[in-house]
Amino acid sequence: MVEPSGLSDLRPLPRSLDPLEDESLPGYLLRLSYRLGIGPGPLVLRAGLPNSRRDRTTLIRIPVSFAVSLDEPDIIALCYSTRLSRREADGLLLTSLGSRYGALNPAYRGRQPHRGRDSFSTSRLQYNNPWVLTTRTQYCPDCLAGDGSEIQQSLGGAWRRLWRLPPVFCCPRHERFLRRYCHHCGELVQNRHSNDLIARPRDSELHPLQCRATPQQGELRAASPACGADLTQAPKDTEPILKDPRSRNALFALQRKFLSFLSPDGPKQVSSVGWIVPTAQYFQDLRGVVALIFMTWPQARPHAATSELARVIDAEAARRHGLFHSRGAEPRKNLRSTAYTDPPDDSVVTGAVLEIACRLLRSPDENAAAELLVPLVDEAKRIHQPISYPLRSPCGASIPLLVVLAYRPRGSRSRRDHIERIAEGHSIRTTSSCD
Repeated sequence: MVEPSGLSDLRPLPRSLDPLEDESLPGYLLRLSYRLGIGPGPLVLRAGLPNSRRDRTTLIRIPVSFAVSLDEPDIIALCYSTRLSRREADGLLLTSLGSRYGALNPAYRGRQPHRGRDSFSTSRLQYNNPWVLTTRTQYCPDCLAGDGSEIQQSLGGAWRRLWRLPPVFCCPRHERFLRRYCHHCGELVQNRHSNDLIARPRDSELHPLQCRATPQQGELRAASPACGADLTQAPKDTEPILKDPRSRNALFALQRKFLSFLSPDGPKQVSSVGWIVPTAQYFQDLRGVVALIFMTWPQARPHAATSELARVIDAEAARRHGLFHSRGAEPRKNLRSTAYTDPPDDSVVTGAVLEIACRLLRSPDENAAAELLVPLVDEAKRIHQPISYPLRSPCGASIPLLVVLAYRPRGSRSRRDHIERIAEGHSIRTTSSCD
């Protein structure tokens, strides 16, 4: 093993672990630190992260950015100390999902790299990017329980990367909706606040499957014990219940579709409003349509798969309308628009609104899509034209969707003509659904 340049004081760890399928870096750190009998904070320092820190004896927190990407020297240090291959280390980071998921791809974030800076994507993708759950994770209790192998019986299953993407809202295999909060204390299970990737970084006692939240107990919160609840024991009867089997079937089918899109061997291109677009950009299209659905609700209510799912969105939309109006005095328009652009916090609501968005994007061509989407655009302009503008031209959306949302045919020029003129070969008309 070649010692990386500039890390003469770094030594390989006495033991390491093979990453599990789709395992995230914070999940890997939790499992490895528990195996070594140290806290995840000391493990990060011993692994040489961040390499720019000269004093590797103290660590107040583990930066949230570590879940997204690492600078090149930090990747080298991590591989050296843990004996991971470069491919294994890259596979722990969220940025490696960027080819499948637009919110993790700078090409669809309206940003271009700064010259001479390799780490621009970390800061750009970490902040002001609510469709990536950098400050929290979701989880399926049954998945965390592991597959029964010896190593997973000891350390648990993977804290998956995909659980940090809002379009992943349930586990079709176990037929459970993903959770974000501890069933015992009601707090986020891994994070203490927005600047922490892993709460209680010095705590070496907590198992990777235990809640790391510190329930508020007076002023000495830091000295309080962790919740410590076994997250694999979260009871199903505390999860959202959908009484109509058609509602559950619709959401689980949608989730299987999204998971196939996000799979490394999934399709590189899929259909959106009748045109072939990159899979990563399709998720940007979904994101844009979701915002329009919330802003104009109940305009899209007839498109819900079931009346039960429509009622689920009713409550969420009412909350968002109230939030939008309460922010009316805010000088920053983008803050007010987040009432509609941010993803839901509830997994069932997320699935319900994405199901409608997917249904609208499944239109066979741009004209059929316009019949469904233009009424939402008109209603958004009626509600608040300036605020609706970014919702009518969502960042990173595909050219076909942008044309459907913004272009009104004049004379002999059709929407198709306009798409082809702008796209210049980047979008391909589809004659049959590819998804």
